[in-house]
Amino acid sequence: MSPRELPRLKVVKKKKKHIFLKIILSLIIITFFSALLFFDYIATNAPEFNPDNLYTKESTVLLYNDNTEFARLGEQNRELVKYEELPQVLIDAIISAEDSRFFEHKGFDLPRFVKASLGQLSGNDKAGGASTITMQLSKNFFTSTESRGIEGIVRKFTDIYISVFKIEKEYTKEEILEYYVNAQYLGAYSYGVKQASLTYFGKNVSDLTLSESAMLAGLFNLPYTYDPYNDIEACEQRKNTVLDLMYRHGYISDEQRADAKKITVESMLDKNKENNNTYQDFIDTLVDQVIKETGNNPYVVPMVIHTTLNPDIQVTVNKIMNNSKNFKDNVIQTGIAITSVDNGAILAIGAGRNKTGVRQYNYATMIKRHPGSTIKPFMDYGPLFEYNGATPSTVLADTPYTYSDGTPITDADRQYRGNMTIKEALAQSRNIPALRAFQQVDKNKIANYVHSFGIDYGPNLYESASIGAFEGVSPLTMSAAYGAYARGGYYIEPYSYTKIVYRQTGIEYNRTIKRTQICSLQTAKYINDILIYALNQGAIGKIDHLNTEVAVKTGTSTVGGTAIRQYNLSADAILDSWACLYSREYSIALWYGYDKISHQYYMSTNDGTVGRKILAAKLSKVLFQTNSKLYTS
Repeated sequence: MSPRELPRLKVVKKKKKHIFLKIILSLIIITFFSALLFFDYIATNAPEFNPDNLYTKESTVLLYNDNTEFARLGEQNRELVKYEELPQVLIDAIISAEDSRFFEHKGFDLPRFVKASLGQLSGNDKAGGASTITMQLSKNFFTSTESRGIEGIVRKFTDIYISVFKIEKEYTKEEILEYYVNAQYLGAYSYGVKQASLTYFGKNVSDLTLSESAMLAGLFNLPYTYDPYNDIEACEQRKNTVLDLMYRHGYISDEQRADAKKITVESMLDKNKENNNTYQDFIDTLVDQVIKETGNNPYVVPMVIHTTLNPDIQVTVNKIMNNSKNFKDNVIQTGIAITSVDNGAILAIGAGRNKTGVRQYNYATMIKRHPGSTIKPFMDYGPLFEYNGATPSTVLADTPYTYSDGTPITDADRQYRGNMTIKEALAQSRNIPALRAFQQVDKNKIANYVHSFGIDYGPNLYESASIGAFEGVSPLTMSAAYGAYARGGYYIEPYSYTKIVYRQTGIEYNRTIKRTQICSLQTAKYINDILIYALNQGAIGKIDHLNTEVAVKTGTSTVGGTAIRQYNLSADAILDSWACLYSREYSIALWYGYDKISHQYYMSTNDGTVGRKILAAKLSKVLFQTNSKLYTS
């Protein structure tokens, strides 16, 4: 480069530098004014913080089928508490779990915000949230929970503005925390820590222990997920996480943490708490179905729901379930489902005994147990009638026999009855004729037939399924399945509501009720005729004062040899005892048994038979009183 070109190069570089500085300055000015405009937009559109709004909420209204109200969900069950009443251990637990620098920041925790934002941008799902307790008040009650896109950004900065300039500016930390602990929903119908303490522990909030405080503090994060009556294991894990956080932030010692972890959630819960809603078993079933089909929780989203509940039948079921004289002991369980033969609606539910809260395990809808011989009309004889032209008079042999792999099959009585008609074989619930019937029909046809009744036998159809040796049915499944035979071969998926109206938008959701013919009327007539005959032959014992035709099928499942040896049980020990009864009006299915068997808790064949007879007789006495006939030959 020549000496003459050097000054010119310096001039060019100087001009480029000036242009670059101008661009930077322009960007800074644009960013500054954009930020001002954004801040002005946030400030102009931010809602006012009114503490009175913290305690208002529309509830979900439940209606009988005549459109009269019988219950409300999400209605606030709240007791307010003053800050001075809060035990220090609960304050420490909440601060540790939700906002460790609550008493230090002014509504916005910049280090936490930056850390959480960087973590989330890097894809770390465990980076945590950036919302302070003050921001949570804003988000939960004055803005929204939107977290994505532009709306999420606007919402987040609106929460920051409300927290810094409206809440923290006007209220003390103690007042803010008081609002927070009183406003939050904490599961099991309970709003605020005072009501939650009474609900879960049966004590005043001021008397909470370290373990109890940690459990309550854990509910602020996800009250539905950590509700102990929904998922006690998740609640236990969350309680222990809160204890770890309290230790990390110096509120408790390692010894206190270890001792508190030894106290389980189950041991802390108030054993005297009773379910205070007569229709709770039905409500639990309804709520689960609404969530499954709409994605919305009626406890959270205000709705008007037109249900199918029959209150008189539900009260009858409750009385039977609550009478300890009807059961072998206080541990044995039962599940009952009653559906309408006319339209397939769920009329009443017995979700289990000794329930202490809402949305607990439902023995009418959630269990997947061996159906035993109750499966034979679907797995064996129904397909034989439908596809092979058999009739109740068709003869099958009850003689020594094996499965296709050579494994012997026997009946409980270890006897053989020789040649017998299908009518007698099904009425007496013989196993060998059932297997012979199963083997005569194409497996694909059997699979389609069984599935059309809403029954799931699992991924593979084995020959042992012919006598109910598979896990997969609940009382509601069986009530709906037998209801199809009762209405002449038409299946209707069971449902607990007909219409939902969202209260905030007025949008309606109408449930489609589909009636599908899945077998011929002739097949249904054959099954009904045989099962009416079975009742008359004493299959369920004597049921007095019947004014209508009733069909019945019972079933049991046996305990395997390994379990019999392990627990030193009698040879006739059983796992499950079933009774399915139906008329032209109602289809009832009930299961009776233990969650898990042990040396102390198990059923003999006689126990199971007596248990189902008692329940079936009491239900029949109330339901089967009209003069009507089934579809019979």
